[in-house]
Amino acid sequence: MPRASALRNVLHGSLGRLSFARSFAFPPAERARAETLLRRVGLGHRLDAPVCTLSGGEAQRVAIARALMQDPDILLADEPVASLDPANAAAIMSLLDELRRERGLTLVSVLHDVALAEAHADRVIRLQAGHVLDIVSGKPAAAPAAMQMEPNPAGQRIPPSASFLVLLAGAIILSWGVMEVTPGTAEGAFGEALRFLARLVPTAGQMGEIRWRDLGVALLDTLRMAILGTLFAIVMALPLSALAARNITPPWLGWPVRIVLNIWRSVPSIVWALLFVAAVGLGAMAGVLGLMAYSVGYLTKFFYEAFEGAETSAAGALAELGASGPQRFVHAVWPVALPALAGSILFMLEYNVRAASVLGIVGAGGIGHDLKLAVDWSNWHVVGVILMLLAGAVIAVDSLSAWARRQIS
Repeated sequence: MPRASALRNVLHGSLGRLSFARSFAFPPAERARAETLLRRVGLGHRLDAPVCTLSGGEAQRVAIARALMQDPDILLADEPVASLDPANAAAIMSLLDELRRERGLTLVSVLHDVALAEAHADRVIRLQAGHVLDIVSGKPAAAPAAMQMEPNPAGQRIPPSASFLVLLAGAIILSWGVMEVTPGTAEGAFGEALRFLARLVPTAGQMGEIRWRDLGVALLDTLRMAILGTLFAIVMALPLSALAARNITPPWLGWPVRIVLNIWRSVPSIVWALLFVAAVGLGAMAGVLGLMAYSVGYLTKFFYEAFEGAETSAAGALAELGASGPQRFVHAVWPVALPALAGSILFMLEYNVRAASVLGIVGAGGIGHDLKLAVDWSNWHVVGVILMLLAGAVIAVDSLSAWARRQIS
């Protein structure tokens, strides 16, 4: 596990003999044993270092210590020095040789360096094309017949990119008619737009009439609604996304969960807000619940795609060590998916800051209520101020989000 420490990677070797509950916090005896093994392979000073910061030779030593953590009788080393320079390769083979003698292990290793094998092995068996060759002499097996490639079918195929461009052009042409643009409607539209934008900028006299304190409190309420709605959605989305992920849940359970989530996502956030306004009344509570319900639909999709996109080699390695499905999720899938999960959460928080201002229009609290009143009374200068306040809040949240992403990556 690249982001986990050397010590935690070695502790993974004990998953096969621990229950799921005990694998959350490894027993002290297992931790002491893992520390001893790391010191034995020369990494006592790197116990807490993430494996991604180790050199190739150090990472191989962690893998050896993890294998020995299983207390095996036979140790299988498949090309243990394939990616190492000659000096590190010799050091790793010497270490394996010492460890197998100390512990009375049978070591079976696959190597491509004959000299390295002869220097460290009691018995060397040379193989070629699946046949055993005598170490002193022997004839190579006949080379396998070359694979015959099937010819390409006759005729020219339309490149996928060209098909996409044709479909895109057709969609634009079919969609253009919905705008109902005519020379009469287009004439003077640009000038009208500029005059309307000018009305959004308050004059000096109007600036003094604006209730800045009330707008500030409403903006703060909007941010609080977005934070709470996102937080509640995370709590609901994590277990649902685990149930929907193909690499975690069997199909008979995962597909029904996905269908329900697809239906859930089809409901817009403003509709959720209207439903909760009817259920719990006007105010911020309806807004928080509406944001939560809307966010659950999208966070679950982001989360289960992150789980499914997690590199499978680490989970496969833990499976070979005897780890159960839940153990593989906690120790292999979750750490790999965590950066993607965090990015999805930050994106959802940014979106909810914007969405919370819209939900207020239907009575779900926040600054959206003030925005609706300003529009109803044609107080366009107040509308402009609210839009600028929202822009400032979104920029601030985006800056905090960018900082948080740098800390996570």
